[in-house]
Formats: sequence, C-alpha cells, structure tokens
Amino acid sequence: MGAHERAVRRRTALADYEALRERRPELFLNPPGAAFTILLDPAEQERASGEASRAAVAAGLPESAGDIGVVYRDAYFWLVRDAVRFADDRLGTYIRIVPAAASGGAAVLPVLADGHVVLLRHFRHADRAWHWEIPRGFGDPGEDGSGTATRELQEELGVHVGSLTYLGPVSPDTGLRVGTDHLYLAHLDGARPADAPAAGARAEGIDGYEAVSQEEFRSMVAGRLISDAYTLSAYALATARGLLKTDES
Repeated sequence: MGAHERAVRRRTALADYEALRERRPELFLNPPGAAFTILLDPAEQERASGEASRAAVAAGLPESAGDIGVVYRDAYFWLVRDAVRFADDRLGTYIRIVPAAASGGAAVLPVLADGHVVLLRHFRHADRAWHWEIPRGFGDPGEDGSGTATRELQEELGVHVGSLTYLGPVSPDTGLRVGTDHLYLAHLDGARPADAPAAGARAEGIDGYEAVSQEEFRSMVAGRLISDAYTLSAYALATARGLLKTDES
C-alpha cells in the first residue's frame, strides 16, 4: 500500500472515530485515576500511533496495527483503536469492540409452566463447536432489553412470553467489549417450543431444543457441560435471587 492509500485509510478511521465520539461521548471519558488515558490531542495521537506502528512492524505485523480510530465496522460492531497513555507514561494504542446498538443485546432464560428450563443446542462459528445456550441476540435500533428478549424467544423458540423478570446486566468481556447486555427470566406459562427449530433458527445454527428439570440444569452447570457465559450468568443470577430451585425438594 502506498503513502496516499495509507493516508486515506487513516483519515477515514479518524473521521469515523470523531463521529463516534460525538454520538457516544461517554465512551471517551478519562475518569480520575484511570490506568489508560485516552489521548484526544492530534499530536499525541500521532506519536502514539507511530510508536505502535513501529512496534508492530518490528514484531512482524503490518504497520496498520498502529492505526487509531475506527479501524473496522459492520452492522453489529465497531472495532476501535484508541491512542492512550499508560500508567507508566508510555504512549501506545488499546483496542476495543463497540456494539453498534448502544442499548446492548439480551439473553433470556426460558422456564416452562412445569419448571423445566429450555436450552438450545447452538453451533457457534467462532469456536466451531456446539453449545447448550439460552436464547440471545443483538438489540435492534431503538429496542430495549425486554423487547430484544421477547423477540429472541419468538425467533429462536417460536413461543410468546407469559411474563418477563429482569435478572440484571452482564458485561461479556470487560477487557475487550464496551457495554452491557441484559439478562431476563421468562415464564412461558402453557407455551412449549416446537418439536424442531424453524428454518430461520436453523439458519442461525440452532439444531435442537432440550427441556431439562432445574436439577438437571444445575447438574449440567456443575458438570461443566455448559460454558456459554450468558447461560451461566443467568443461572447464577436467577439462583441467587431464588427464582430457580437449588434442589428438587
């Protein structure tokens, strides 16, 4: 890539960065005592970017690894690399993922009228493996957490919510991803999921459902058969609040 193309790439990344700062100023605060100070002065940004680029090249990486700003974006996430001053006064860059929807996503623990919990068998592209999970998804623009939870139940299980209880927020990865998602418990009353996932759910990687007793659910967690962070967090919050049984008595 020539000098002109590099300059255009960097200007675009910084222009998108400034647009994000204007739309989400809370993401660029420097609270007292912060270990990593975001640099907003152009001269300091240039120094930090240059040092990161030189270090990247020395490590056999592309010099673009030192670019700052919005270095990638799509309909779901923005990949942001900030210029920062570290606690030891070094300058460099720090990368983070910003969800496109400021409201965050939602996950919902579905509980049938008989107390059984419905889990999805879901194939995930990231690790190329199947997982037992609860329904979850990204929020649509203007949609709150309860709306996302209700929609995901309909799309992934084909059922409507009887009642919805807010369990609390979850931060999926505080070291990389900005923001929180929202966890709910849904009582499905008399509704039961279909025998097999609908075509839309199958296209998303869901190939089956399992209704397990709360004791079986607890055993799956204890036996490390469930590794999905949303499912484990919902289990912990629902159990701590007394919304799930701890035994079959």
